[in-house]
Amino acid sequence: MKKKVWIACGSGVASAGMASHTFKRLCKERGLDVEVEVMNFREIRGKTGKPDLLLCIAPGFEKGSYSGLQGVPIVNGVSILSGIGVQKTMDEVAKILKG
Repeated sequence: MKKKVWIACGSGVASAGMASHTFKRLCKERGLDVEVEVMNFREIRGKTGKPDLLLCIAPGFEKGSYSGLQGVPIVNGVSILSGIGVQKTMDEVAKILKG
């Protein structure tokens, strides 16, 4: 079953857009079937439904500011861009999406 993942950053263009390509490849390598949507933090408020996971490509995201995200796991995805610690991040992602 496909899992819905939102990837968000400040603008929803550069960082999240670049990270989405790498993230999809890494998920495929781990056998994770994901549907990815890229957005900026402001767009989250207007979204209907919830993702199975929110991957943040910027520090300082305040989950409490978004009442619609109750129960949604949030993972810091900066390592997807930098490559530093990416396996640890993907281990966390896999645990959440397979759990």
